[in-house]
Amino acid sequence: MRPEIELFAQAMENTMKKHDKKKGDSWKTCDILFLEDKLIKEVEEYLDSRDKKELVDIANMCMMLYNRKLDLILNRM
Repeated sequence: MRPEIELFAQAMENTMKKHDKKKGDSWKTCDILFLEDKLIKEVEEYLDSRDKKELVDIANMCMMLYNRKLDLILNRM
């Protein structure tokens, strides 16, 4: 794996771990529309702050949506 991807993936994991006690894996069962709305909010937060930490939040939201959509596709087969 490319070092840049590993570095970014580690930042994503660190952020996810910070929220484990409060949120855990709730993203796996919450409404997909909620995740989509959260993604939009994270993008807005980034545009307001230009803080690179917000990019990690955006990536995590994308990961969640990607996996939820993948689950939907696989469960329909």
